[in-house]
Amino acid sequence: MVSRLVTIVLCGTVATVGCATKSYVNEQVTGAETKLAQQVATTQASLGDRADTQETKLNKLAADTAGNREAVGAADQQLKGLDTRVTEADAAATDARIQAERATAATRDAEARLAQRLAGRNSYRVLDTKAIYFDSGRMDLRAEDLATLDELAKALAADPNAILELRGFADTNGSDRYNRELIRERIESVMRYLIVRHDVELRQMQGIPIGKITVPAGAKATPETLAQARRVDLRVLAPWSSWQDRTAVDPSPVASPSPSTAASPVTEAPSALPREVQRSEAPANTFDTSARTRLPAILRTLTPQDLGGD
Repeated sequence: MVSRLVTIVLCGTVATVGCATKSYVNEQVTGAETKLAQQVATTQASLGDRADTQETKLNKLAADTAGNREAVGAADQQLKGLDTRVTEADAAATDARIQAERATAATRDAEARLAQRLAGRNSYRVLDTKAIYFDSGRMDLRAEDLATLDELAKALAADPNAILELRGFADTNGSDRYNRELIRERIESVMRYLIVRHDVELRQMQGIPIGKITVPAGAKATPETLAQARRVDLRVLAPWSSWQDRTAVDPSPVASPSPSTAASPVTEAPSALPREVQRSEAPANTFDTSARTRLPAILRTLTPQDLGGD
């Protein structure tokens, strides 16, 4: 009986204790859950804020990266443009160098040509040679010689630097003084015609009275030789530099003969002699030496190519 009571008491005590423990545990669990929920909410809020901050930073970084890419692209375009300009500048510098070299070469060539022209400024080229004849004791021009003088006037007008050399001769008739005066008047008659008819400048003409011919010892003057002696030899001379200037502008009108060809001796057709001594064949001119032999030695060897001509 007592043991049963003891058992009943113990069972009640245990039941009471068990009920108290379960309530306590529930209270503890509920409090822990509340704290845990609060901590989770706090953590979630903190993580959300951190995530928002990181997203903002990532967005800003993405925007900065895009800006940097655009800046890099613009810089690359600028570099490409700069490279193009550098290439163009290099090409322009190369072209300028080539032009400078050409200008230097042209300057040297011009200086060489100028030096040649200065060295040969007193050298002349024979453009044409003619002769007109006079009747015995006369100084007036014959009608058949006027065409010859007209042709020479055209040559003088074509080149202002050209000069006309007039060499007067006479036959053996008369005294030396008489012949010198006659030759002078014949030369003046030619010059007067060129001045009055063609406005040839006096500076372009040089008259040289040579004198009367000399008959070789033992020879006899014939009417033919006397007629040949009564003449004025005409030579149109031009500076070599003047001839080069004309050929440089228009090489077709004037050929480029050598000085030996340019300075050929005077030869006249029989019709140039006075009528009374004309023959089928005119006698050789024994009173005029070759013009080439009268040139300085250096001029007899020069060619237009030596002086810069084409």
